[in-house]
Amino acid sequence: MLFAAINLLAAEGGEEAVNPVFPDSAGELVWGAIFFFLTWIVLRYVCLPPLLKAREDRELQAQADYEAAAAAEAATEQVRRDYETTISEARLQATRTVDEVRMEADAERGRKVLAVEQEIAEQRQAALAEIESARAAAIGQLAPDVAELAAAAASKVVQSPVDAAAVRPAVDEFVNRSGGSK
Repeated sequence: MLFAAINLLAAEGGEEAVNPVFPDSAGELVWGAIFFFLTWIVLRYVCLPPLLKAREDRELQAQADYEAAAAAEAATEQVRRDYETTISEARLQATRTVDEVRMEADAERGRKVLAVEQEIAEQRQAALAEIESARAAAIGQLAPDVAELAAAAASKVVQSPVDAAAVRPAVDEFVNRSGGSK
């Protein structure tokens, strides 16, 4: 529609109609071809190589970034495994330490209990010896009184005077037999 309007205006003005698509002289075609090829050469050999280089650099950078990311991921995984290994070793060491301390505490408690039991046994032996000596002393103090009491009782039973010295060996033997065995 625009072309039709241009042709109509050109026809009315009396001038020859100009075709905007196809040049009207051969000179314009030659100069157009020369500048086209010069532009093509400049673009092909001057402008295109930096663009291709930039694209290649970008691809190399993307590949390097990808490899760096993969290496970082591998390093992260290694750090995680090392961390887990360290944690498990620490837990194992803590368990061992707790067990060792527990065994040492049990051994110390056993030594203290043994020492206390030995002390109790010694005190018991000392108390038994003290009781035995007190009993022997009591028997020793009572033996003359028992002999006199036995002589008085025998005198009443027999109805004749009994000498306490004569009864004393029999009383001592009886007291030793009865007092010696509980």
